[in-house]
Amino acid sequence: MINYYLWSLYLLIFSLYMFLSSMFFMMMNYSILIYWNFFSMNSLEMSMILFFDWMTFLFIFCVFFISSMIMIYCCDYMKIEYNKNMFLYLMILFIMSMMFLIISPNLISILLGWDGLGLISFILVIYYQNVFSMNSGMLTILMNRVGDVLILLSIGWLSFLGSWNFMNFYYLDEKFLFFLIIIIAFTKSAQFPFSSWLPAAMAAPTPVSSLVHSSTLVTAGVYLLIRFKLFIFQNNFLLKYIMYISLITMLFASISGIIDYDLKKIVAFSTLSQLSFMFIMYSFKNIELVFFHLIIHALFKSLMFMSCGSIIHSSMGIQDIRFMGNSYFKLPISVSILMISMFSLCGFPFVSGFYSKDQIIENFYNFDSMIYFFILMFLSILMSFVYSFRVLFYLVKDSFLCCSMMSFSEEKNMIFSMIILMMFSIAFGMMMNWMIFYSIEICFVEIFEKLIIYKFYLIIFYFLVIFLMSSIIINWKKIFFFFYNLWNLNKIFKSHEIMFLFGMKLFFSMDKGWNEIYKFSLMKIIKLFINMNNLMKNFILMFLLWMLMILILI
Repeated sequence: MINYYLWSLYLLIFSLYMFLSSMFFMMMNYSILIYWNFFSMNSLEMSMILFFDWMTFLFIFCVFFISSMIMIYCCDYMKIEYNKNMFLYLMILFIMSMMFLIISPNLISILLGWDGLGLISFILVIYYQNVFSMNSGMLTILMNRVGDVLILLSIGWLSFLGSWNFMNFYYLDEKFLFFLIIIIAFTKSAQFPFSSWLPAAMAAPTPVSSLVHSSTLVTAGVYLLIRFKLFIFQNNFLLKYIMYISLITMLFASISGIIDYDLKKIVAFSTLSQLSFMFIMYSFKNIELVFFHLIIHALFKSLMFMSCGSIIHSSMGIQDIRFMGNSYFKLPISVSILMISMFSLCGFPFVSGFYSKDQIIENFYNFDSMIYFFILMFLSILMSFVYSFRVLFYLVKDSFLCCSMMSFSEEKNMIFSMIILMMFSIAFGMMMNWMIFYSIEICFVEIFEKLIIYKFYLIIFYFLVIFLMSSIIINWKKIFFFFYNLWNLNKIFKSHEIMFLFGMKLFFSMDKGWNEIYKFSLMKIIKLFINMNNLMKNFILMFLLWMLMILILI
C-alpha cells in the first residue's frame, strides 16, 4: 500500500501549490494563455491552447486535494482487494483525463479528456465483476457516448469557422452549436433525461463514487458551460431551457431520494439535486456563485460518500438504511462526520454549504421569476432536508436488523482522511466567501423571507419525527414504484430492443442478402476481366473512358 501513500503525498503537495496559484491569480486578476500551433492547412489551424486563470487553478486544487484524501482512504478500504494496484493506476488516469478537460479550451483536447473520463469511469464501475456492475457500467458508458458523439458534431461544426478553439471567437450566432454544448454538459452532469446512469454508477467502489461521481466527473458539465458563458449568455432561450430542465431534474432527484432505501443512491440523488441547483443558478448568469457552490459541493459531497463508505464497509457491504439502526453507537465518528456533511448539504448556518446556498436563495428572492417556479424551487430545497433527516433517523434509531455476529471498527486511515475533509467542509466556505465575493453587495431581504426556509425546516422536522416514529405506511404502491424506478427512465432507455430487431432485419436483408449477390457478381466480373488479354482490356477501358467523357460533356 506504499504506492497509495506516495501518490497521496504528491497530490497533496500539488494541490497546495495550485491553491496558492489560484489565490495569486485571483488577487492580481491574472490569466495565462499558452498557444502552440502544430500545423496550418488553408484557413484551418491545428493548435493546442492551455488556459490558466484562478478558476482553473482552484478546480485543479479541488480535484488534487480530494484525490489525495481518497488515496489515504483507499489504504484501508482496498487493502484486501486483489486488483488494488490496477485500481490505483485507473484513478491516476482519471485525474489526468480531468486535467485535459480543465486546462484546455480546445474542443479536440476536450474530446480526449471527455472520452478518457467516460472510458475510465466505465472500467471503475465494473470493478466488482458481477452482472449488476456490468449492467450499470454499460448504462454509464452508453449515456456518456451521447456526449462524445455530440462533441464530434461540434468539432465538425467549428471546422467551417476555421478554428476549434472557442476562445478565438468573441461573438458566435450559432444557436445549434451551443444547444449541442448544453446537451453535452447534461449527459456528463446527469440532467434529465440522462439522469438514470448516476444512481446506477453507485455499483462502483465507494472511493470511486467519492471522487468520480460526486466531485469531479459530474461537475465537468457545469465547468464546460462556465467556459462557454460568453456565447450561451447571449441567448435567453437557451438559458430558459437550462433552467426548466434543471428544475425537472431537481424535483426528480429530491423525490427519488425520499423514496429510496439504498444509502449510496440517496447520496447520488442529492448530488443530482445539487447539480441542478448549479445549472439553475447558471441560468441567472451568476458564474462566480455557480463556481463557488461547485467547489464547496465537491468537498462536502466527497466527505459524505466517504463517511457512507465507512459505514457500509463496517456493515459487511450492507447498503439498506433499514438495516443500519443503532449505527451511531457502533460507529460514532463516521456517523457524526456524515451528520456534519448533511448539515452542509442542507445549508445550516456557518458551515461551508451555508455560504453558497444562502446567497443562491437570496438571488431567487431578487430574481423576477414566475410564482410556480419559486414554489417548486422552494419545495426541492426543503426535500433535501427531508431525505437527509430520514437517513440520520434510520442510523440513530435503536433497532439493528443486520447480522447479530458482527464486529464494528473504524479504520485509522479512513477516519484521518475524513477528518481533514470535514475541517475543509466546515471552514473552507467562509474563507472562499471572503476571497471570491470581496466586493460589498447589499441585498435587501425582509426578515420573514430570510428565515422562512429555517421555519419550514422546523415544521418538517416536527412532522417527520411523528411520521417516522409511528411507522405509517401509505399504500400508494404505483406512485411509490414510479419514483423508485427513476420515473421509468430505465424502461424508456430499454425500449431500444425494437431497434435491435430492426437492425437484425437490415442485417439479413442487406449484409446476408443483396450484398452477398452483388459481391459475388462483382468478383466474377473482376475475375473475367483479369483473365482477358491486354488488347481486350485496353478496348474496354477506352470505351468506358469515352462514355464517361460523353456523359460529362452532355
